[in-house]
Amino acid sequence: MMRTALIGVLLVLLCTILEGGAQLLLKKSSLDCGRRRLWIAAGMVMFGTEAALYTVALQFLDVSTAYPIGSLSFVVVTLLSHWLLGEQVSRTRWTGVALIIAGAGLVMARA
Repeated sequence: MMRTALIGVLLVLLCTILEGGAQLLLKKSSLDCGRRRLWIAAGMVMFGTEAALYTVALQFLDVSTAYPIGSLSFVVVTLLSHWLLGEQVSRTRWTGVALIIAGAGLVMARA
């Protein structure tokens, strides 16, 4: 039972990374008009992959567990946009990121 939950958690974590990457690609499409279609297509492929993997993850986890863990995508987007796009992140937003990590950690501990 514990092993199947771990597989589900790992799949949901992978989904959060894919979703974060897809969001960054869509942002990139708004910044690079010359390659807009490429960035959008790549983002949609990542979203599709994420949806397929999330569906598999739900075979191992209850949706009431998987969905809160998925909130880590907010953390991934914040980190990637800060590191790769140079977006400024306020102290308040970093506090929110820390709270999301704490909440998702509590959910994962009980998975």
